Amino acid sequence: MNRTSHSGFTLVEMAVTLLILGLVLTFAIPGFQKMNQTFQLQGATQNVAAQIRLAREKALATGIPQPVHFVTSTQYHIHYPSGISTQWTLPTGVTFTSGMVGGWYTMQRDGRCTYTAPAAGLIVLQNRRGNRDTVSVQLSGLVQD
Repeated sequence: MNRTSHSGFTLVEMAVTLLILGLVLTFAIPGFQKMNQTFQLQGATQNVAAQIRLAREKALATGIPQPVHFVTSTQYHIHYPSGISTQWTLPTGVTFTSGMVGGWYTMQRDGRCTYTAPAAGLIVLQNRRGNRDTVSVQLSGLVQD
């Protein structure tokens, strides 16, 4: 009798492989989602700090104060003499804490900062998981994230 060899996988081998792959994905996907939320929070914090630094640089360069207004729990913008040119929105799931809504940070011509926010000097962002990140704005105009 002549025996021929067939290469390939049996149905049982395929089922076991798919089962193992399914288990790995079941445990990995929530971890990736948590990591994504953390990166979104960090990115939003860095963007807010960068916009405030830009407002300071513009105030120094033009000699015109640059007010940064935190309009809602997810939106903020800079008021220019000609009006509001750009409004930024935080990523989905990231918000300013309630103390920030309605707050103003005005970068002055000399680089200093004045603010009218309940949590003066500290901008707090939070994601859905409750993680928080902050931007510190000193009276001297120094912005740290």
